[in-house]
Amino acid sequence: MSTVGDILAGLRKVILLEENVSRLQGDVASLTEDVRRTRDYAAEIDKRVVRIETMIEMSGRSAAQ
Repeated sequence: MSTVGDILAGLRKVILLEENVSRLQGDVASLTEDVRRTRDYAAEIDKRVVRIETMIEMSGRSAAQ
């Protein structure tokens, strides 16, 4: 009976590992999407900063004239 118990314990571990891997895959997919959104947001902010810098440079040039 010990062998059967060991087999069942091993199967239980395998099933738990599969569940953990599935959950981790979902977490990785979620984190990947978060990184994509953050990257897009950072690109948006970069464009805004460039516009602000351009406005400041143009106003500085106007004031110098």
